[in-house]
Amino acid sequence: MGILYDDSRDILRASDGSILLDTGPAPGSIEDFAGRFRRLLPTGWFPPEPQGLDEEAAPILVSILRGFGAVLAGIWQLMLECSQQMRLSTMTGTFLDMAADDYFGQSGLVRQTSEPDVVYRKRISASLFAERNTRQAVTNAIVAATGVQPVIIETLNAADCHALACASAPAMGGGYGYGAGALRYGSLQGGQFFVETQLGKAADLATVCRAVDQTAAMGVTGWIKVKN
Repeated sequence: MGILYDDSRDILRASDGSILLDTGPAPGSIEDFAGRFRRLLPTGWFPPEPQGLDEEAAPILVSILRGFGAVLAGIWQLMLECSQQMRLSTMTGTFLDMAADDYFGQSGLVRQTSEPDVVYRKRISASLFAERNTRQAVTNAIVAATGVQPVIIETLNAADCHALACASAPAMGGGYGYGAGALRYGSLQGGQFFVETQLGKAADLATVCRAVDQTAAMGVTGWIKVKN
């Protein structure tokens, strides 16, 4: 650890008067690797490293070692960047898109136009731990995609379809009957549900369909009606 000097070769001092010391080159830098190489050379083959204000006595040697150091410094930097891409919390750029493809399949959770990494990362995390297979899960997924509260109709759910009545007495079936404007037919077969929603902030119909497909239970058919 050497003493720091200014351009006038005077010792640099802190505001309290203490001498400032050089902590050496940053780990992984060109100077760091060049210094490591030089310290591995046999003693006496080349002049020692300069100390303090001493002049460099082997500038050609230093240039060669810095050339080798530049290669290793580039590898070091690449290793640091790759280590950041091994965790979802620190991934950036294309690595986030590749992680989404790994987790949800190709085009399963695509990055929206001009969506920054921090927002996309939050969507990926939320989708990884989101509720699945329930009516509320489908509702939450559609709201996240469109920003609009959907209407979900389950054919086996009497609260959605009620019982059939007639035009003269539609209230007999709970308010839905022949001739009623919001008539919905139920079914005892199940295995399907209907969604009525608006496009909202979703980019297109495919975005809404993906939200439903990724959330609904396997083997259950969802019929989707989207209004612009």
